[in-house]
Amino acid sequence: MSTIRQVAKLSGVSIGTVSKVLNGCDDRVDPESRERILASIRQLRYKPPPFERNQRPEIVKNLGMIVPDLFEHPLVRNSYLHLLLDGVLERAAFHQWSITIFVATMWDDVGNAVRRKYDGRCDGLIVVAPQPSHDIVPSLQRRGEPVVLIGTTAWLEHISSIDIDNFEAGRIVAQHFHSLGHRKLAYVAHNQDHVSSQERYAGFCSIAGGDTPRYFLDERLSMTAFVTELRDMGRNRPTGIMAWHDGMAIRLIKAFDSAGIHVPGDISVVGVDNLWDAADEGVQLTSIENPLHEIGLRAASMTIDRVLDPSMPSESVKLPPRLILKGTTARLLA
Repeated sequence: MSTIRQVAKLSGVSIGTVSKVLNGCDDRVDPESRERILASIRQLRYKPPPFERNQRPEIVKNLGMIVPDLFEHPLVRNSYLHLLLDGVLERAAFHQWSITIFVATMWDDVGNAVRRKYDGRCDGLIVVAPQPSHDIVPSLQRRGEPVVLIGTTAWLEHISSIDIDNFEAGRIVAQHFHSLGHRKLAYVAHNQDHVSSQERYAGFCSIAGGDTPRYFLDERLSMTAFVTELRDMGRNRPTGIMAWHDGMAIRLIKAFDSAGIHVPGDISVVGVDNLWDAADEGVQLTSIENPLHEIGLRAASMTIDRVLDPSMPSESVKLPPRLILKGTTARLLA
């Protein structure tokens, strides 16, 4: 195992300067020295020991899993996370590894959080649906940590990812709408920079056309305001809508129902994930299947493989999407 002294020597700086970078005090180190230190950490595959004494910086057979902000009963009410974690735990248990779950907000103060919560306690990290604007992934990439992203496509070098082929998912949905005679289409998402949503919209537009409207539903445009806007458009409103995920599609359908707009008689709606949430809400939602349990299994394997063999190249795995036809799409009536 390499030591902090070796990192300092290779970087041409003091041990104290290396410690400042490890502990998130980057503002006290000039950028050039900081980059040399991070490059040395990656080259030497240096892993700082945990804060507790009498622990050695060795493989501890534990994976960290960073999930979006949790809420009440996260595994009962969030089937997306439930299925992912089920797959990760199954594969980790097979290899006799353990899992530590972190919440994304723990990484707001990235430097200190990584040092205090991660170093020496986890050998690699699985990050669920990160946003490119957040510093979690770049901070780990700079340190050369084994990282696998779920629910997105890796946008940085030396980072692996696994997800469905989101571009193809969008293309399949638009093609389905076209097969039913729909030509006025729209895409609905949150006002966030998730890569998966961008890819789905790009695939959707490849069939629907580059000028296909994309609506961002957030505090500036509520679901109710959006449905009212569509209703006021009369015959010019879209007749087929793809939602970024099932949860948004379900809320949209309920808002349509409250406004007197019938699905699929007046408008067809498709989601992504094909989770049990829709059936629980009494909605037979046409959706793109997302094999989340398989993604969890493979993400755990990919991470463990890269912990045991750091020379393994990064990879971006895209699983083929499949449209599951149910009751929220219908042929457009003339």
